[in-house]
Amino acid sequence: MSVNVNSTTPARNIKLVVAYNGAGYHGWQRQADGVDTIQHLIEQSAGRLVGHPVAVNGASRTDAGVHALGQVANFFTINHSIPLRAMRRALNSLLPRDIAILSAEQVNDDFHASRCAVAKTYKYRIYVAPVRSVHLHNLVYHYWRWLDVEAMQDAARRLVGKHDFRGFTCSAEARRNTVRTIHHCEVYQSGDEIIVSITGNGFLYKMVRNIVGTLIEIGRGRWAPDRVDMILSSRNRDDAGPTAPAEGLYLVSVQYPDK
Repeated sequence: MSVNVNSTTPARNIKLVVAYNGAGYHGWQRQADGVDTIQHLIEQSAGRLVGHPVAVNGASRTDAGVHALGQVANFFTINHSIPLRAMRRALNSLLPRDIAILSAEQVNDDFHASRCAVAKTYKYRIYVAPVRSVHLHNLVYHYWRWLDVEAMQDAARRLVGKHDFRGFTCSAEARRNTVRTIHHCEVYQSGDEIIVSITGNGFLYKMVRNIVGTLIEIGRGRWAPDRVDMILSSRNRDDAGPTAPAEGLYLVSVQYPDK
């Protein structure tokens, strides 16, 4: 816990659920060069509201262009005068229109948005039509060719379970442990969109987008569904498909232990 003020006043830990359109931002994480990020703007707004600097922790460091429906964040404040309902309204009045605080609640001091998370759910939206949708610009990945949804479903099921996902990450991944557990991975069609929904206990850098890129290659007939088995076995990124663009990806929700 860190509050950047000198005070003996007990701090309260505020948990936020945040939605945002990531198209205009350089991702979630604060950057040294001062470019607009979601974390930086929430810290600015929250600090202005409570009257002292705050450090905001996020559950997921979403990349530039990635969206969120249920990002979770927390920060500490010694300001006890602002009711939680008023805090949500006030933060929304200070933030840009493409960032929204969905809820604010006080939680135990040991809650940390990232370290306490036990699972995350992402979805990826693929717009499959000959002509792009201007109304969905930067909200979906436009893929103009037909995709075999059944083949993609077969491939997605092979990802469920505990595996080493080294083959689905990239060279920038610094973590040595690349074993993760996927609880659910589903592909389904909804109108002109093919949706990939995936829940796991954790995700490596660009792992979801690399999985989607591989599923698209399978859907267009380049590979059979058992290509997934080969990638998991080889642990070689070169065996997987290209990284799907950021604009189709959404952080849907973050799960925490029941207490």
